[in-house]
Formats: sequence, structure tokens, C-alpha cells
Amino acid sequence: MGVLLLWCCAQLPYQYLRKLGKVIGAVMYVVARRRCHIVRVNISLCFPEKSATEQEQLVKFSMQENIIGLFESAYAWWGKPEDQYGNIDAVGLEHIKKAQEGGKGVLLVGAHYSNLDLGGLFVAHCVPVDVTYRRHNNVLFDYFIRSSRERYFAHVIERSELRVMLRGLKKGRVLWYAADQDYGRKHSVFAPFFGVEAATLNSTSKLAKMTGAAVVIVGHHRKYNGRFEVEFSPALMDFPSDSDSADAAHVNAALEQQIRKYPEQYMWVHRRFKTQREGPKGGYYTLGERH
Repeated sequence: MGVLLLWCCAQLPYQYLRKLGKVIGAVMYVVARRRCHIVRVNISLCFPEKSATEQEQLVKFSMQENIIGLFESAYAWWGKPEDQYGNIDAVGLEHIKKAQEGGKGVLLVGAHYSNLDLGGLFVAHCVPVDVTYRRHNNVLFDYFIRSSRERYFAHVIERSELRVMLRGLKKGRVLWYAADQDYGRKHSVFAPFFGVEAATLNSTSKLAKMTGAAVVIVGHHRKYNGRFEVEFSPALMDFPSDSDSADAAHVNAALEQQIRKYPEQYMWVHRRFKTQREGPKGGYYTLGERH
């Protein structure tokens, strides 16, 4: 039933999806207690300079943007996202061209924004790009997500297929992946994210060292005039270094700079700080605990 409802929503004109998502997101802000708690904790940790009222408003906006993002995913899977290509403002494409000079590969590092699926398609429209992919636990959703990405991206690569990633980067291809989630201690180092220690993937540094690829940060955002922005930053300087922790901090700082432009559009619903050096896993998010 849920899939059918999403399919029906995807047939609506895009501007109505945004309006519908805003309304339903306002409802979810009231009823989705656990998700709102996670968002609230993340925002209180990352924006201590904001007043309690400002933080709570950001929580509400974040819930609305996440529901808009859900409808945008349906639009990317079953709608006609090509109709929006004329509304894309691409900024910094020259940084990709410069990074590829001499046949160099490019690691295009993004984050989990609420418009991940639709925004990703817009990135692929701006530059031919391979994308990494993590298999979804729900087989049906996995099929829809993968099928959609195979329509728009040059290659869809499972995260476990390291050799495929390396081969593409060494051939001068562009590989896009998001490096901002908590995958636990095994594959991570600890580095500050919005000033809070976070388990951070060290794969960006390792891939750059193994292939000589340049690292470019990408952001994709909804603008509130009905348009979209895809922004490519200049390649990271002095990267990689001889320290995985320093490299992780470098990437996190660059991602934070992008996220701060439209903070409500980031997926604060993820438990970004669930793994810490000390204390129980997920301790920040214990329901009812104040931070």
C-alpha cells in the first residue's frame, strides 16, 4: 500500500509534491516522536549557538524537508525528473574539469541530504559519474532504487566492490559517494563533525592514496525559488595527508560548510553520533535524556 501511494504521488506535478511534503512533514513533526527526538538531539549538538526556539524550528523544518525528500525519491523512481533539468543551477563545474587534468580520477564526496535520490540524478546530469550503492534491506525498495540509479548514472557500484571503484578512478572516472554516516569503529576514525566527535569513514583518504584521485565536495540543494543548486567545490588541498584522522577532519569540515548553507535539508534523522570512544553505543540518543 505504501509503495502504491508513493507511485501515485510521483505522478503529481513536482511543485505539488513539495507542497504536499511540507504539510505531511508538519504532521510527522507532531507524531513521529522517535525520529523527532533523533533530529532534536543532533541539532542541539551541532547548533549550540542557536536558541532553544531556533533549534526547535529547525527540527520542524527538517522533518518537512525529509518528507519532501521521500516524495522526491518517488519522483526520481517513477516520475519524470528530466522535466526539472532546466531548473538546475550548476556551480563550480570548472573544478571538476581542473581536477581531471592529466587523466586524474575524481572522488566526488557528498552527504546524505534529504533530496539524495533526486539531487543525485541532478549531479549525474551535470557530469558523467559512477555512484556507490548500499543494498537496501527491503528487496522491493532495493529494486526501485537500483533501477532508478542505473537509468541516470554511468555505473552503479556496490560498496563492497572495491576493485571496481579503484579501476574506475585509475581510468580517470568520477566516483560519487556519501561519506557522512556512522558505520561503527571498525571502518572509521574519530574526527569532529560540527564540533562533535564522530566516527568517520576513512575510505576517502584510502581511496585517494590508492588511486591518486582528487577529492571534490558536492552539495545538492532545493532553492526556495523553485530551482535546484548543484555545487562542486574546489578540490581539497593537501589531501590526502599521512594522517587518516586529519583527513577525516578535513572532509568533515568541508561537508559541514556545505550543510550549513541549507541545514534543514540535511538528514538529521540519522544517528550520526551513535558511536563514541567511551560509553554505550547510541548513548546520545537515549530517549528522554537531555543534552
